[in-house]
Amino acid sequence: MDNTLLSPDGSISPKNINVIRNSPIPVSLVSARAPFEMAFAIHDLQLHTTQVAFNGGLIFKPTEKNNQRLYTKAIEPQIVKKIMTIVSQKFAQASLNWYSELAWYTNKNCPETDFETSITHEKPVIRPLPEHLTDAVYKFMLISFNPALFQQLETYLKQLSLPDVNVMTSGDAYIEITDIHATKANAISHIQTVEHLKTDQLAAFGDGENDIPMFQKVGLPIAVANASQKVKNYAKFISTSNRQDGVANGILQHIASEV
Repeated sequence: MDNTLLSPDGSISPKNINVIRNSPIPVSLVSARAPFEMAFAIHDLQLHTTQVAFNGGLIFKPTEKNNQRLYTKAIEPQIVKKIMTIVSQKFAQASLNWYSELAWYTNKNCPETDFETSITHEKPVIRPLPEHLTDAVYKFMLISFNPALFQQLETYLKQLSLPDVNVMTSGDAYIEITDIHATKANAISHIQTVEHLKTDQLAAFGDGENDIPMFQKVGLPIAVANASQKVKNYAKFISTSNRQDGVANGILQHIASEV
């Protein structure tokens, strides 16, 4: 969603809405976002198909009242505690955020959380680091607008080799941590199995590092123009940027014409 489907202000362009609503094939959002952060897009795009949150940590089907869970994989509680301790003690200046299915939590308000609110239009629950977890944690999001601190944090976490989690960067200020089985590739495999689809019947759009495993699972990977070169290397086609209706243009040029 972010930097691919969504405009920089977090909105969906009229062209993207129109093309996706009239897409010749079903559309699933596969996002690092929480379900409640995806709800506006699911509503605006009139989606009723399987959707993916937390990079694959939660797969669900939207309903009028509650989302129907199809697959869940939260981070193990002992790993949650370890990450909270490490980041709060060694990288206290970074923004530490964690997500349950229904809420976004952080231990302090800061420019990074304010910026995230401006994009998602959601506000975090401010609370001290919990001694005892009451809700499953599906994702950590660590943010720093200080490039040096961000690089130190990324390097430290990846060298730490935490068991059973994925540590992925998203853009140049975000680090996302999910369970090791919570990947966009596994989510695509789930949809493919349930819907009885062949690889060449699957297409995906993306811009970030966490989209590469998904690109490797579909027959038609399409990167938006603002994607990094590393991501573009895995794409079959390059569409316009997220500022220029990249998803809509990709559907019209490479998908609708083939159906």
